[in-house]
Amino acid sequence: MSIKDYFRGSDYFNQPQELENLTPKKLLELRDKYALIDVRTGFEYRHGHIKGAIHYKLGKEKEIESKFPKDDALILICKTGHRSRAAANRLVRIGYKKLYHLEGGMDKWRKEKFPEEK
Repeated sequence: MSIKDYFRGSDYFNQPQELENLTPKKLLELRDKYALIDVRTGFEYRHGHIKGAIHYKLGKEKEIESKFPKDDALILICKTGHRSRAAANRLVRIGYKKLYHLEGGMDKWRKEKFPEEK
């Protein structure tokens, strides 16, 4: 499936009510409590990610579903916040009820000089 087909006719970039925005500071407070899921490309992930983040690029929501129960809360991370919102919409559609995402994504994380690892 092409990326164009993946999003065609959809509202994947709208924010679902099950998704709560997090600031970088709030993410630091919650990162040991919930799984961190980085939905960027492998290249982006390898060039710097938040410590403890697990890589599942956008489109791999079924793999996330196989690893994390639907009643778990998850924190989604991408570059700007758009792909994490799209991933949240897909996860909501398969039954997840409590999701967070890093508002502004890794761009905001880096701008505010929070730590990352490679």
